[in-house]
Amino acid sequence: MTLWNGELPFYPQPRHAPGISVPLLIVILVFLALAASFLLILPGIRGHSRWFWLVRVLLSLFIGAEIVAVHFSAQWSVGGVNTNTSYKAFSAARVRAHVGLHVGLEGINITLTGTPVQQLNETIDYNERFNWRLGENYAEEYSEALEKGLPDPVLYLAEKFTPSSPCGLYRQYRLAGHYASATLWHPVPPAGSGGGESPLLLAQRASHLLGPKRQGLW
Repeated sequence: MTLWNGELPFYPQPRHAPGISVPLLIVILVFLALAASFLLILPGIRGHSRWFWLVRVLLSLFIGAEIVAVHFSAQWSVGGVNTNTSYKAFSAARVRAHVGLHVGLEGINITLTGTPVQQLNETIDYNERFNWRLGENYAEEYSEALEKGLPDPVLYLAEKFTPSSPCGLYRQYRLAGHYASATLWHPVPPAGSGGGESPLLLAQRASHLLGPKRQGLW
């Protein structure tokens, strides 16, 4: 197959795996800004109540940041394996790589990292995202991945979560993700106010919707 600038034709630019989740980074920066703003006005609070408000506000910000951060996390159910696998369709070439699966509330991340990274004159370092949140079509994203010609391990795992897969994982994880997400975002009265439970307790209960973490792949 003809190469163009050292890349296959269906990859117009070199691919690089993202280093950090952008939504998670935004959450961290927002809560750090709120904490810094409070510390700036803290000297204006007189007496021993200053330490009371310091602990109360920082603890509240920490709990709030934790609840929002886990919403964007892709670590609700994880798995990984080192394997010797086929690399691309219609090719007998095989590579040694680490395949990772990270399931979140809004979709999955599939990683493929070569061991070593440079094999077959390519950089094998993929981090592909497939979403099932409201307004997104998982089946269309999977079809686009097929058209791009992503590596076989990525397509194999992504296919297991399609709506038409006999594994039934799409419905299970998608519904669990929607209900857990709604629980995390739903405003409730704090504990002791006579109106409900604490957000932290609700978040812990929501995490059980996804069940125990899976430690391996299919």
